[in-house]
Amino acid sequence: MTDSGASLYAKTTELLCQAVAADTLHRYSDALGLYNNALKSIAELQKQYTGHQRTQLESKFCEYSGRVSVLLQQLSDNPAYFGDLDKARVGLNAAHKQHLQGCVDAALDLYIGSIGCYQRILRQTKSAGSDSTKGKQWRRELLKFANTCLKEAEIAKQTAFPATASSESAHSESPTLTASDAQSTLQLQMSGLSLQTNGEPDNTCRSEHTSTPESRRNSMHFTPQYQHLSPGTGSSNTSTSSTSNAHSSRDTMTNASPPYTNGTHTERLTEDETRVVRITSHINGLTFLPWLENDKSENFVMPSYFTDKDGLLTLSRKQQRKLWQWRRASHLYGHPQIFGQHGCGHIVQETVTDCSFVAALCVSVEYEHRFKRQLITQHVYPKGRNGMPEFNPAGKYMVKLFVNGLWRRVVIDDLLPVGETGKLLCTYSVTGDIGQSLMEKAFLKVMGGYDFPGSNASTDLHVLTGWIPEHVFVQDQAFDAERTWTRMHDGLEQGSVLLTIATGEMGSDVAASLGLVPSHAYAVLDAREVCGHQLLRVKNPWNSLRWTGAFSHADQISWTPDLMRALDYDPKTEHDDQGIFWIDFASVCHRFDAIHLNWNPRVFAHQASVHFSWNMDMGPRQALHDFSANPQYTLVAEHGTAEVWILLSKHLLKTEENVDFIALHVYDNTNGRRVYEPRAALHIGEYVNTQHVLVQLTARQGEKYTLVVAQREKTKPLHFTLRALSSTPVRLVQAPVPMYCEDVTGQWGSASAGGNTASPRYMDNPQFQITIPPNAPLTSGIITLETAHKHPVNIRVFRGGFLVTRVLEINTVATSGKYRSQFCTCELEALEPGSSYTVVVSTFEPFMFSRFKLRIGLGSLFTVAPIAREGAGMRMRELHGKWMPGSECVGGPDQSYHKCPRFLVRTECETRVLARLQTPHAKSLPLVNVSVYEFDDAVLGTLCASSGSYTNSPQGVATRQSTIGRTGCEFLVVASAWDHDVDASFVLYFYSEHTVEVTPLFY
Repeated sequence: MTDSGASLYAKTTELLCQAVAADTLHRYSDALGLYNNALKSIAELQKQYTGHQRTQLESKFCEYSGRVSVLLQQLSDNPAYFGDLDKARVGLNAAHKQHLQGCVDAALDLYIGSIGCYQRILRQTKSAGSDSTKGKQWRRELLKFANTCLKEAEIAKQTAFPATASSESAHSESPTLTASDAQSTLQLQMSGLSLQTNGEPDNTCRSEHTSTPESRRNSMHFTPQYQHLSPGTGSSNTSTSSTSNAHSSRDTMTNASPPYTNGTHTERLTEDETRVVRITSHINGLTFLPWLENDKSENFVMPSYFTDKDGLLTLSRKQQRKLWQWRRASHLYGHPQIFGQHGCGHIVQETVTDCSFVAALCVSVEYEHRFKRQLITQHVYPKGRNGMPEFNPAGKYMVKLFVNGLWRRVVIDDLLPVGETGKLLCTYSVTGDIGQSLMEKAFLKVMGGYDFPGSNASTDLHVLTGWIPEHVFVQDQAFDAERTWTRMHDGLEQGSVLLTIATGEMGSDVAASLGLVPSHAYAVLDAREVCGHQLLRVKNPWNSLRWTGAFSHADQISWTPDLMRALDYDPKTEHDDQGIFWIDFASVCHRFDAIHLNWNPRVFAHQASVHFSWNMDMGPRQALHDFSANPQYTLVAEHGTAEVWILLSKHLLKTEENVDFIALHVYDNTNGRRVYEPRAALHIGEYVNTQHVLVQLTARQGEKYTLVVAQREKTKPLHFTLRALSSTPVRLVQAPVPMYCEDVTGQWGSASAGGNTASPRYMDNPQFQITIPPNAPLTSGIITLETAHKHPVNIRVFRGGFLVTRVLEINTVATSGKYRSQFCTCELEALEPGSSYTVVVSTFEPFMFSRFKLRIGLGSLFTVAPIAREGAGMRMRELHGKWMPGSECVGGPDQSYHKCPRFLVRTECETRVLARLQTPHAKSLPLVNVSVYEFDDAVLGTLCASSGSYTNSPQGVATRQSTIGRTGCEFLVVASAWDHDVDASFVLYFYSEHTVEVTPLFY
């Protein structure tokens, strides 16, 4: 034994001596305290021993615990302290769980904590009537405690040392206490706590006391015989047992991603997802961490009442006017029930404007009652041995809620608002069940308080259950009543759906005549198709005010004897208004606005999910026509065609009016690539200001779909979870983005806004050269164009990488298609290594001035550079002329150049020149040509440059740059048309490096 062990051994001996002395002198309250401290020391000693020595210590622990139980049984008769009795009971349940996990030390600690609860009662109680009804109740509870304490300790011992327990089973059978013989059975041997250091039990320390009738009558006055404990002298056992801190609370999220629960499966998050989860754990100024499996071991056993460190929930104005005080649940009901085995008829919405939540709560409770399966009760802690929530006298509870894409832990106390009449000012049960009040408090803690502005029931059900929300609006043109009824009826019958319905705005007179509440949520408890009628059983969360139309309690016509028998309907009992009524589905479609369905995600065998952010710097503020920066994901159904449900959920950071209009678009035939602008789609989502958007589709095997998240206008950063659920495996990955990107900015001005491809000035538009390195692979990519103004714009890509002066389809590589307002995209395919390409950006009309941003994204390295305009750095002369019909000034078969319009050019030095001929005002474009000749004594002279074949391009024709000029030489520029009957004016643009003289020649 170590020095510390010897010291602890001596301390334990002294405590036991003092406890026995106090017990002998009938100072039972003092004795209880000393026994309790001694039991703690014995528990510490057990950590230093193994085998028979530890078994003996455990046995003595049980014996002294039994003596404590006897004392408590005789003394505890004060009903004012039932709360501590409940704490002891909760402690025993927690100890049992530790036993099941093999944590014997932790279990024994919990036993000690339970005994301490009884000790506090006795310290504050001087005397009590032993024959009172409540006194008898106390004795029954104490007997149960003593039985459990002994049995559980024995189980712990057998679990820790099964071989030893087996060999001594004949001598260590747990006693069973009854009211008649409890005192004699609990008169256990209290002496002989000594240890042999050679590993053998010290049999000389054991003695057994046989109970007699006299001892049963006077067990209170039995004085235990104590034998002094002497430390062993053999070799010490240095092995220790550490108790895991299973009850420690979590205050922060770790950087590493633990396995979080998401819907029906456990997932590990990426670094980016962890960042999103961390951000969206802060809701309405409080922190709600993701649920971890070890949260089930949260500590609920406390020496005093638990008070939530986050403070009291904010009350609504109506609650504030009525509030008397906040009261503990135990002070309201004594030992209240939590989620008892009954339906939802007892649930009442009170002052809080959360009809959507109460409707959600009602259908959840009714589901459990109908199908005998846990739905929301499985998420409430602490739990009893039957897995159901149990009352915690310390007032601490933990609820698991599905918030912002993950299950999260919400810790609350049991302080509830009470009015001056003593009535709860929150949702309550007429049976005194506090489960509904606690669940509402946990939900509203996340939502910001009791001043909750309201929601829709499917959104609230998603928080409570994680079930998939679906909204069906009965006034929608696409609403199919028969299909909806079939889905509702079959889903309810199978237990795969939860249903709520909601009214819209209506006049007060109309609402009163129908027994309905405007803009109100109702719980659907059942759907039946009987006697040719489609009927719903509905509950108003107010627990009053029922439908008065067809099939209501006021309807004397529709209720036939056959129908009443089929639905077990009794008109007499239906006169009691609990807000529950029957209504036909046709009336629902006529009088209600929406049907909210929540589907069990477990009907889908597979799911994939991703958490992401959409920050303000991702794309333009309004992106209805620009999806380039939108979050996008690729969806693939890998094994066969399957139904896939896709749920987009916007994370909640603050409860406020939802002004974010979001949508989810689904594109097929994309091969999973990003979509950069609106186009024909498999599903175009409607922009709605709801928290959830659901899309249902049939995904073909192996096809890759692109999911585009969109919003009407960005006002703040948003965070989302995207889930795909299917009967077959599905993959959900971020849609690929180009590996290499370059941004180019520019503008269309007076000299560069050239208009569309039909404009003579198209070539004046900004142009850029893209060059792919020779060692690059065959690559693809995307080009996007965004403007500062809402001008229609276009992108066109040509081969060559040089200045484009006329548009030829054969030379066009790609185009963005029709001119689009403010934004357009152009997809590039199979760009060849070592090649160059020209990108031309244009507005639809000339002189549409604006700044623009061009983004080029490719799968390989590339360079981009602006291309100089035609004649850049040269002097330009603009000359005008006209072809007259019948003048035979044609350049066709007759070669009558001498009759064509000509211009004489004189230069004093060599200079580079370029000539362009256009017919901007011609009704139909003629075939034209422009050429430059070196003028001599002949009619024309030697050809220096030509535009080539006759062409009728809107941009006209032009010569290549050429060098002319010798001292004393003259040159002719000839503008010719192919046809002889051309009646059109033309413009000649003549560019020169140096100053030249240009003069028209006339015949």
